[in-house]
Amino acid sequence: MSEVTDNPVDARALHLQLAVNRAHSAARAGDLDLAARLLDELGELDGPGEAGEPGEVGRATVVAALNLRAKVHAQRGELPEADACWSRVEALAPDDPDAAAGRRTLAKIAAGRRHARPVVHTGRVAVIAGALAATVAGVALIGGTVKLIGGGDEGGGSGSVAEADTGSERLSEESRRADELKARLAAIEGDRTADAEQRDSALDEVAKRLAMPGVEIRRHAGDVQLVFRTGVFPYDSVIGPEGAEALTEIGRRLADLSAETPVETTVVGHSVAVPGGAPSGGSVVALNRARVAAQYLAQDSDLRLTDFRLVSADQRRGPFPATAANAPRNRTVTLLITPKGPTPTS
Repeated sequence: MSEVTDNPVDARALHLQLAVNRAHSAARAGDLDLAARLLDELGELDGPGEAGEPGEVGRATVVAALNLRAKVHAQRGELPEADACWSRVEALAPDDPDAAAGRRTLAKIAAGRRHARPVVHTGRVAVIAGALAATVAGVALIGGTVKLIGGGDEGGGSGSVAEADTGSERLSEESRRADELKARLAAIEGDRTADAEQRDSALDEVAKRLAMPGVEIRRHAGDVQLVFRTGVFPYDSVIGPEGAEALTEIGRRLADLSAETPVETTVVGHSVAVPGGAPSGGSVVALNRARVAAQYLAQDSDLRLTDFRLVSADQRRGPFPATAANAPRNRTVTLLITPKGPTPTS
């Protein structure tokens, strides 16, 4: 078995393969309603991506699902729906033999050169394409055996019923593969749950250790943001005494925290748009504020300037609403503390 992956695209592919295997088993057991329901729950299947590359869940699995859906539609007498599915198969795999044979037979039925015979199915009359079943293996799956219900060849002919082996060995193999897929999916979900719990615990620890007067803690899904309640820089990149003291203390706490819970710290410089200046896009002043703040974070701790990522925020994205009253508060920096480890998934 291949290695378990937490890639969401791989997980999607495994879910699709498992659903297709279940639908195959239901159809072979004669439960066409269950097979149809399982296939319908897949929704619109992915097609090819840009430049003909496979879609998210893989071309081969999508083709198998669409072929099975077409055969179930045909067995239930839903011939236009069957043709639509096979048309999608041909778009994905132009050389697919099932799709080509199925569409040829549907065309003959539509032209009156082959006949459809009605049979009773799940409490209603369903029109079964007998000739279609004879042409495309596996279309008619009734009562645990494969039944090919003849409706006559071109020019007319007597009907016939041929029974084939249920393929118990194949069913056993499909069941084994389904169990493997279920185990892999369970392992992926288990890893994701463990990663999420570990990350939540780390975020809680960061928020607790860095809480202090004058600093607002904003906890997000993937990081903890530290926002100073008053502006750190009275003007330009000249830091105020309260801001310098607070950053020095935070630096000491970050050093202690990193020894137990490895984190990454981003220092975000903020500035206020001024008349005649650029209204957006960041600024040199904001980046200088981030640099000065990092110096105070590092000066009384074991942290180095290279331990911090320095960025400039857009002038329109201050920690407080962009009003004249909030302008002094937005001449500041904010800190984003991110635990090192798996990135949370949505």
